Amino acid sequence: MTDGADQTVLAGRYELDTVLGHGGMAEVYLGTDRVLGRPVAVKILADRFARDGSFVARFRREARSAAALNHPNVVSVFDTGSDDGTHNIVMEYVKGKSLAQIVREDAPLMPERAVEIAQGVAEALAFAHAAGIVHRDVKPGNIMLTPTGDVKVMDFGIARASTGDSLTQTATVLGTATYFSPEQAQGDPVDARSDIYSLGVVLYELLTGHPPFAGETPVTVAYKHVKEDPVPPSRLNSDVQRGLDAIVMKCLAKNPANRYQTADELAADLERYRTGLPVLATPVLPPERTEVVERSARSTMVLPAPATEEGERQRKWLAAGILGAVLLVILVALFFLAQNLLQTGSAVAVPDVRGKLLPVAEDILRRGQFQVGTVTQRDSPEPKDTVLDYSPKQAKRGAAIDLVVSTGKTIAAVPDVVCESERQARADLKAAGFKVDKVGTLNNTQCENPGDVTKQDPAAGNQASTGSVVRIWVLPNPSPSPSPSQSPSQSPSPSQSPSQSPSPSPSGSGGSPSQ
Repeated sequence: MTDGADQTVLAGRYELDTVLGHGGMAEVYLGTDRVLGRPVAVKILADRFARDGSFVARFRREARSAAALNHPNVVSVFDTGSDDGTHNIVMEYVKGKSLAQIVREDAPLMPERAVEIAQGVAEALAFAHAAGIVHRDVKPGNIMLTPTGDVKVMDFGIARASTGDSLTQTATVLGTATYFSPEQAQGDPVDARSDIYSLGVVLYELLTGHPPFAGETPVTVAYKHVKEDPVPPSRLNSDVQRGLDAIVMKCLAKNPANRYQTADELAADLERYRTGLPVLATPVLPPERTEVVERSARSTMVLPAPATEEGERQRKWLAAGILGAVLLVILVALFFLAQNLLQTGSAVAVPDVRGKLLPVAEDILRRGQFQVGTVTQRDSPEPKDTVLDYSPKQAKRGAAIDLVVSTGKTIAAVPDVVCESERQARADLKAAGFKVDKVGTLNNTQCENPGDVTKQDPAAGNQASTGSVVRIWVLPNPSPSPSPSQSPSQSPSPSQSPSQSPSPSPSGSGGSPSQ
């Protein structure tokens, strides 16, 4: 990496210019490819991730996979590399706005426009899934719209690098819990259908102006994805028709088997809706009204049945049938009771609930016919109420299972202090519960005053533990300009003009240094 007075160049090729934005994992710059002479977007990995060797290896591997994607709705990855300890990805520069910005400014969108956007994203996902790449972080912030309205999806595969083995391990991942699939929320393996669920959340937000689930903490939101059913968007926006309602609700099915099985299927159903054809998703039924029928004032007359010989035989057969049915029910009940006694008589494996959130773990144990015993807390960097251990590992049905959960740390959003004075930035970060570490100086054309904060890590809006350190860089003082050589009229010259030299006045004119 080479640093000039006003520029940074990576790999001797990519000249960095202005900061385009900050993300949970990286900072994005507008740059220029000196070889091809084209604008590029350069994503530089945040320092705290760059120090993790296993993370960097996954980051490079997934970036190379994403670079193989060539689709009009996918932001192209041109290059990836390392330079002076930094790790970067060079991508196609897309002019336009992120869908997150459009949601903030314009949501809810017209259903027709929301469908067009979702269809473009679905087509991008289908192409990536066919190449074996699951996005894992579909959200408005990773979707761009060009000035002509085209959809561009970015950061394919990079979310996998950030998640590693568990999707509940970093504050960065917790920050995107709004768009989690239930299987992500539970830390289970995910496939392409997880992306379909996340796209359903995005489409829901485009249609209603807000996501289907909200809460004070990411853990609360994740739990709702697992346990609660969303309100159909048509009940929040009357412009949403039943067919579109059905598409959204099918995407948001808790069980992946009940969703669209491929993004191609979803894109095709969106196309059917857009062109006025019936959709394949089952329409959501409107809430039924219960009609109360007034009771008739007239009493019902019961006529005695004729006591014939045939009627007597029928009654006997009916009584025998009822008795047989009762005996059958008793036998079935006894069979299941015996099975249950046999099962409870021997120990069985207790479901492994490590890594699950406490409410999810409790639900899993109860469904497995176990009780929740003592819940103790242990200091751990894992998110609060994440199950760290359980015991016993084998027990009889109905036994109490003790759980150990993480105390976690208070999670808060990092305030935006870029372009604030260092003093103000320190005050804001301290008020939010964070410590401050001034790293050095860095240019940023968006900031004007020397000493203003030009960069922060973690970036604004990210969820981080209170008490953790936020690193800042400030705008350097301008280099002192060399003093200009004095002009002849300013320097006291011994060879003054004849009109000035004979002046007898002590307060003479022109050449006096006192002027």
